[in-house]
Amino acid sequence: MTQKITQLRCGKILREDAQESKPIQLLDLPVEVLEMVMTTLDVGPHEMIRDMSEEMKQISNSFLMHRHRRLEVDHRERPAESVRNRDARFVLQIMRLICTYFDDENSESDFALCLLLYFDFKQFQYDVKDTLTYFVMNFIRHKEKDPFKGLKLKRFQYAMTVLGLLREFENVKILGLKHLVGWNLEVELPNTFIGIIEEGNVVFRTTWKSNRRISFLVVLAELLFYEKSKTSYTGQRNFDGIIYTYSIQPNSVAKSAPRLLLKFIVDGPPLLIYFMNNFLTRNEDPNTPYHLLPKTHLAIRIEGKAYPGTQFVYFKDLNIDVLKSDLSIR
Repeated sequence: MTQKITQLRCGKILREDAQESKPIQLLDLPVEVLEMVMTTLDVGPHEMIRDMSEEMKQISNSFLMHRHRRLEVDHRERPAESVRNRDARFVLQIMRLICTYFDDENSESDFALCLLLYFDFKQFQYDVKDTLTYFVMNFIRHKEKDPFKGLKLKRFQYAMTVLGLLREFENVKILGLKHLVGWNLEVELPNTFIGIIEEGNVVFRTTWKSNRRISFLVVLAELLFYEKSKTSYTGQRNFDGIIYTYSIQPNSVAKSAPRLLLKFIVDGPPLLIYFMNNFLTRNEDPNTPYHLLPKTHLAIRIEGKAYPGTQFVYFKDLNIDVLKSDLSIR
C-alpha cells in the first residue's frame, strides 16, 4: 500500500514537472511584457510576430498606435518651439488627417503597419518631408489593394480625405456647388500649382488610375506641409512613371502667382453632396461620419486645372477618376 502511494506521488510530481517544463508561448505572456519585447525588435522580427496570429497583430497595432499618440502629445504646439519640432508636428497632423476618413475595420491595422515599415520613431524629425511622402504613399497603396473589395466605400473615403486636406489650407476658396449633369463642387487653391510633365506608357489602365490617385494625394499632403510651415517650394517628383511638377507660395501677393482649380464631379444622393459641401465649408463636424449604404449609386471624378505663372510648362491634364459609375461595385 505504501509503495502504491509512493508511486502515485511520484507520478503526480512527474506530471507537474512536465507541465512546468512546457515552453511558454508568446500569447501566454502579459500584454505589458509583449509590448516591452516589441520595443527591442527590429522591423523584420516585429513583422513576423504580427503574422503569427490575429491576436498578435492586434497587440502590435495597439503598441504602435500608442507610440504614435505619445509622439503626437510630445509634439503639441508650444509657445516657443524649434523649427524641427514645429515641422514634426505638422507631419504628424497630416498623417492623422490622412487616416481619419478611412474608418473601416482594416484601416488602423494598415496605419500601424505603415508606422512599422515606413516611420522611424527616433529619426523622423531629421527627414520630415520624405517621412510624410513615403508614409502617405504606402498607406494609400494599402487602401488601393483588392480593387473590387469594398470599392465604393474606399473611394468615398479617398474623396473625403482629399477634401479633408483641402479644408486645412489656409487660403482655400470654395467657389460653389453647382448642379449640372452631376453635382460640381469647385475649390481653388491660390498660390498653388500641380501639373503633370510626363506620364509613361499606359500598360494596365487600372494601375495607371491607381497611381494617379496615390500620387495626387501625396503631392497634396506635401503642399499642405509647406503651406503650414509658410515655406515657398517648387519641385518635381517621379511617381512610378508619372512626373509631377508642383509649387506653393504661401506668402505671395503677386497677381501672377499660380492657382489650382479643383472640381469634384459627383453623381450620388443629394444628402451626400450637401454633406461633402458642408464638410468642406466647415459647417459639418469632421468627426461626423456619413454612413454610405451598400446599394448607394455613386460616381466621383476630380478634375484639376492649373493656372501657372510664366515659369511653368506642363502637358497633361490633372484628372483623377475616383469612382466610375460603370464599374461593378459592391
